[in-house]
Amino acid sequence: MKIRPFALIRLPKEREIFFLNEENSGGNKYFFTSFDNSKQYKFYFSNFQNINASELEENFNILLKNNKNPQPISENDYLKLLQKTVQFLQEKKTHKIVISREKWVEKTNIQPLKSFLFLCQKYPNSFCHLSFWNEKEVWLGATPEILGTYENSTFRTMSLAGTLPDDENFQWSEKERTEQQFVTDYIREKLQNFSEEITADGAKDLHLGHVKHLVTSFSARLKDENLLPLLIQSLHPTPAVCGLPLETSRDFILENESYDRDFYTGYIGLETPKFKKYFVNLRSGKLYLNGALLFIGGGITAQSDPEKEWQETELKSRFVGESL
Repeated sequence: MKIRPFALIRLPKEREIFFLNEENSGGNKYFFTSFDNSKQYKFYFSNFQNINASELEENFNILLKNNKNPQPISENDYLKLLQKTVQFLQEKKTHKIVISREKWVEKTNIQPLKSFLFLCQKYPNSFCHLSFWNEKEVWLGATPEILGTYENSTFRTMSLAGTLPDDENFQWSEKERTEQQFVTDYIREKLQNFSEEITADGAKDLHLGHVKHLVTSFSARLKDENLLPLLIQSLHPTPAVCGLPLETSRDFILENESYDRDFYTGYIGLETPKFKKYFVNLRSGKLYLNGALLFIGGGITAQSDPEKEWQETELKSRFVGESL
């Protein structure tokens, strides 16, 4: 029997866990859109069903399939790709390209519900989700990045860039501050096409346990609320997951990354009559019976050190990896 899609979600800075179950007559929508916009999964649901941890353990049995042939890129090949990226940036004078990879974690006792609850507890400021689309596409994540929210006539978004270990001994360099400013300027320019009364707050430190980022928060009033879909399309993908200039960076990624990002660095949408929320699909992975495929990456500039960038992705892999 085919199992209908469903999701468990926990919104940022909230405590309640909600169960979303596909219902054909539902007036709310939950969906995934891929990085390259070529793929979208969605389902409609009626209610946000509040559910506690004990109910989860009793009522959910999530079926997983084996990943028979995981083929993540090797460290040596990834370092070569990063060096190629740095050279391209230096020659083309492109500002930034975000390069990512897969990491396979072999594990025989994957427990999706326990992993999801771990992420909810560990990352209270992130959007946490366990999304079951089918037995081969079970996604788990805790993303800190909001692509956009619209509620009470106000649109909010953020520019998130720069990564360091979350330790006071590590201070922001010109490389990270420049990277964050690129993203901030880009988002402000996009907002000006659709909005008025734009305000910005930042850049500030966003502490996430293993790492910290620089973040600038934006709020604005849309010229017309019907412009929201166009604004979201305009913001995706952000420079934080693609690069700048956008088209040059996207072309380089699609030609050189050697794997399909799928829904990683795409976005997750939650639409109701009262609000609309969109989250960039970061800090995520796909769960299998025999392990997990984690997705990780980082922003590369002409000054990047490939070895340090590799270590940054290893650090980021711990977000989901330690929950398994």
